[in-house]
Amino acid sequence: MGARKFILLTIFVVLLGTSREAWAQKISIHMNNATLEEVLKKIKKKTKYDMMYQMKDVKEIDSRQSVHFDETELQEVLAFCLQGLPLDFHIYNQTIIITKKNTVPLPAMRTIKGVIRDEDGIILPSATILVKGSSRGTISDKNGQFSIRIPEGENTILITSYVGKKTCYTPITQDNSYTITLLTDVSEVEDVIVNGYQVIAKNEMTGATSTVNAKDIRTPGATSLEAAFQGALNGLEIMIPSGNIGSTGRMKVRGTSTIIGNPEPLIVVDGIIRENIWPFDRNTLYDLLNENDLSNSARSSIMGNNLSGINVDDIASITLLKDVSATAIYGIRASNGVIVITTKQGHSTRPGVRFRSDITFSPVPTYHNAKVMNSAQRVELSKEMIEAGIPIPSFPEEIGYEAAYLKMINKEISYTKFNEEVTRLEKTNTDWFKALGRTAISQNYHVSFNSGKDGMAYYSSFGYRKENSAYVGNDRETFTGMLNFNYNSSPKFKIAVNLSGYHIITSGYYTGINPEQYALTTSRTITSDQFYTKGKATLLSYQKNGTYQSVRNRVHFNMLHELRHTGNDNKTSEVNLNAQFTWNLLPYLNISVTPAYSQGTNDSQLWADAQSWNVAQLRGCDYNATLSEEIQNLMEYISPLPTGGILDYTRNTRRSLTVKGQINFRKTWGEETFHSVTATLGVETRKNKYDGKQGIEWGYVRGKRNTLLHDYRSPSDKFQQVQEQFPGIGLVESSDISQTEHDMTLVDRVENTFSEYGTIGYTYDSRYTICINVRNDASNRFGEHTNNRFYPVWSTGVRWDMHQEKWYPAKPWLNASTLRVSYGKQGNVVANVSPKTLVSHVPSDPITNESYLQLEQLPNPNLKWEKTLSWNVGIDLSLFQNNMEISFDYYKKETSDIVVEKEIPIENGFRKMYINSGAIDSEGYELQVKLSPLSTRAWSWTVNFTAAYMKDILKRSYTDEPALERFTNGNAALDGFPVSGFWSIPFIGLSPKNGAPLFAVMDQVGGEMQKVSGSLLDYLVYSGDSEPRVSGGISTTVRYKRFTLNAMFNYQLGHYKRLNPFITSSNNGMLSIPGADMNASTELLTRWQQPGDETHTRIPALSTRDEDVSQYLPDNSLSLGNYGAVYRYSLYNRSTERVVSASHLRCNRISLNYQTRISRITEINLGITVTNPFIIKNRRLGDQDPEVMSMNADSYTPTMKRQQNYSISAEFIF
Repeated sequence: MGARKFILLTIFVVLLGTSREAWAQKISIHMNNATLEEVLKKIKKKTKYDMMYQMKDVKEIDSRQSVHFDETELQEVLAFCLQGLPLDFHIYNQTIIITKKNTVPLPAMRTIKGVIRDEDGIILPSATILVKGSSRGTISDKNGQFSIRIPEGENTILITSYVGKKTCYTPITQDNSYTITLLTDVSEVEDVIVNGYQVIAKNEMTGATSTVNAKDIRTPGATSLEAAFQGALNGLEIMIPSGNIGSTGRMKVRGTSTIIGNPEPLIVVDGIIRENIWPFDRNTLYDLLNENDLSNSARSSIMGNNLSGINVDDIASITLLKDVSATAIYGIRASNGVIVITTKQGHSTRPGVRFRSDITFSPVPTYHNAKVMNSAQRVELSKEMIEAGIPIPSFPEEIGYEAAYLKMINKEISYTKFNEEVTRLEKTNTDWFKALGRTAISQNYHVSFNSGKDGMAYYSSFGYRKENSAYVGNDRETFTGMLNFNYNSSPKFKIAVNLSGYHIITSGYYTGINPEQYALTTSRTITSDQFYTKGKATLLSYQKNGTYQSVRNRVHFNMLHELRHTGNDNKTSEVNLNAQFTWNLLPYLNISVTPAYSQGTNDSQLWADAQSWNVAQLRGCDYNATLSEEIQNLMEYISPLPTGGILDYTRNTRRSLTVKGQINFRKTWGEETFHSVTATLGVETRKNKYDGKQGIEWGYVRGKRNTLLHDYRSPSDKFQQVQEQFPGIGLVESSDISQTEHDMTLVDRVENTFSEYGTIGYTYDSRYTICINVRNDASNRFGEHTNNRFYPVWSTGVRWDMHQEKWYPAKPWLNASTLRVSYGKQGNVVANVSPKTLVSHVPSDPITNESYLQLEQLPNPNLKWEKTLSWNVGIDLSLFQNNMEISFDYYKKETSDIVVEKEIPIENGFRKMYINSGAIDSEGYELQVKLSPLSTRAWSWTVNFTAAYMKDILKRSYTDEPALERFTNGNAALDGFPVSGFWSIPFIGLSPKNGAPLFAVMDQVGGEMQKVSGSLLDYLVYSGDSEPRVSGGISTTVRYKRFTLNAMFNYQLGHYKRLNPFITSSNNGMLSIPGADMNASTELLTRWQQPGDETHTRIPALSTRDEDVSQYLPDNSLSLGNYGAVYRYSLYNRSTERVVSASHLRCNRISLNYQTRISRITEINLGITVTNPFIIKNRRLGDQDPEVMSMNADSYTPTMKRQQNYSISAEFIF
């Protein structure tokens, strides 16, 4: 090519400007003592770019140079290679053009020297230093030092960059020596993977991981950290079952690998496992679907979890470790995945202060989408039921249309007065949401400080958050504090100390108290200040002078009064202290020792005072009720609870000690071919000690000093005193109370674990990587046999960076391709199951008054680990100049020796015992797509899409065929079906005779019931999975200059749930007509009322009787109610007609932020956020939340929906 043509082409390229793709292209190159021509040929080979230059211009450069870069932008590599040479370069459309510099005399030059360090004072070799606006540049040497020449008298700026650090712009003044500090860039956490034990370069990671920055998930108004995670971490399935302040979400990574054990992922904060404070597991499968212990259900609804005390403003990044290669280093605790949280660290820069405040508004809930009647509709329903002769349960004398009707027919009021009362009731229409709700204002404040000097750096923060629910009585205060301190006493020794703590005070609701459920199920004809009869209590039955007498009293209820006199108070505190001591023995070898101590306490009190309805039921009468003189005198002896209220308490303390020692090795070498070896070897010991007690005390008096006034004398002693003081009265029976007046359970549990672990990884020429992880765990929780106490966990993974191959196609749309494969074995320990005999202490026998031990669990010394074999195949693609990144993973897991309950002969004293017999197979796919369609100085637009499909099949459970209730409630655990699958009665229509529901098999032939022998499954059809098969998220961010608009969505697909019952069932399963105090579903407005209606409605008639169909089932023991009864209307609530898809798309948040600066303040961020603005779901769900598992067909699901919140945020950075 002629010189003239070459110069013209060069001018044309320069006028067009340098292409963006030059900055996107990254290469790795390692050469020693090479000529410029050799270096340029190597660059051409690595990039597949065309290269144009005058041969004589290059050959006349006789100097040699050494070049070492890893994953560095092409522009920086070229700038380094041409520094100090009379050559310049330009890049256009994958063509590198090298030309001679302008021969105009250069200005006078001066030399700038300096050193590059990180915020901890550690020197940074191979950092890139460029002169802004030119191609001059250099890199720092092994001591972090650099030297570069710049023109005299110009306003020069040095641009310094390093992998994983923020790019630093340093204005050059009159000084010739500079110390440049590079800060950790949390926006570049994608360059490295933090797994809690190691920091691994992303291009050497063989496992499946997902990483997000805390700033990308921070959601003002979110009631839990899990809510912020939802949809952000691919492969992490999160369901938020309640909008309660203090409630937590349920998390699963890649399905279920255990039935009895905890399916949630392990939480790791700054390399230390974060344990729950309480020693019980609230997340086993059966407890999730069928919570029988109401007091523990109420208590756990606000108890929080091991994420509750972590302030999102203190988090730098969150990494989800998913497959066996990524999680094997955590051993038995990681079979369900690991969430690694890395907190912010201090900087060795000038002191900085960051203050943030959020104010969140939660509007009063409404009846919008609630399928419940208003007061006029409810009055009309009562009128229709009375006219149809449908029996009303316990005709009330105080409330509703029924009371007015009863007074009229008893001649207590006139017909005119009756009509006036009916009109009043129709117009009352009490808004229970308004009465029980409020416009809640929540506040959040967070201030942090960071600074450092001379090898010392610290980050400290304080946070305060006051959250108020949209319902009266549910509040939380959270106090958090953190101090991260780093000190490099010498280049050989480093200390890192982390101290953090929190204190949370939460108020919730007493057992059975739920404002939202009450608003949905209570008649709107009742006024908010009205007390009405809600049950009768038997005070006593006794004989007086040989005559049997019984005293029963009405007990009155008002929800607002009950909220004032009951409560659920929870206090949780935790302090965490850990330190890491690191000795750098050699440039490629160091030793670290990490001791960590944590102590957490939880104090929970469920209480009801003497004025509450709950205590009135036990006492036998209302508070300050008018009683006869004789009964009043006997109250002290005959009432189970004559004075005070009830206190149901738990107090737990957990002390955890972890010590781990670790040797780390990393060495790279090679010139033409690059080699890298990393290795880790360590030991770790952990001890968790749980102490606590749980009990119930009567006679509780709430005040400054909570006291107990109960008389704990035995019933026989009280009876003896009654006979002495009241001759002629023989006490027959006091009120029938099933609760225990004084009960206490002590908790004393120790979990010891000792582990040995090691990893080794090798990377060849930045193309091939192989990694092996091994860990051996020993635990005191399983087995008397040595081979059961120790369990090795191992994994291997390989990685192939195909884009580093010579044959890789140089396409402008295809930038990089990586293949990952991993395989390994893991184990899981079910901590809540013991191989030893478990007994409990029973306070006293009611007959002998003597204490005794009660056997709780049979021993099984052969219990062992649950084992999981898993493999993962993943591919990562980078397209269109890295503006599109795609990651796809396929995985499969086979879990065996799962702990299950086995039916055993009753002669053993138990019907069930725990054995290792279960098996689950899981498989799934995960897809993540990141897009950057637009990026200019003024505009940018990014989109992140994640999708995860998961299916788990129970292969072996060794349990007998479950009862009907377990089939329909979703906890049958049947072989060949998903763990969370459920069944339903196939509904075929309504009877044309009476509008009763009809079902397949039993009603199919000629409209008459047909008795069928065989399995209960012959009467059922599989309805689907109650947990999502597909879950994921969509986030999009649009930036225009200083404004940023962000929206985040999550979706869950492929699962089903039951609608709330169209009418509830009584305790025995029979149709329960709503009483005057209860509201009813608007579905009843379209119910069957006359022959022919069955052609246009599928809502049954309200019948005068409910038919028992148990005689037609193969086994009466499979029934729903008492005495083998199975009622038709109860089956309707469990039928296919009441099953709907729970697939949905929820908008988590929409936020608008503005960033600006003013004098003396580095940065100001102002924002407006709306959380939970809308949800797209099945219309039939009405106001039901699709994330709440409602498999119970007999009653409304007791939960609180997530509310819309509106937040205003301000952040000031000084």
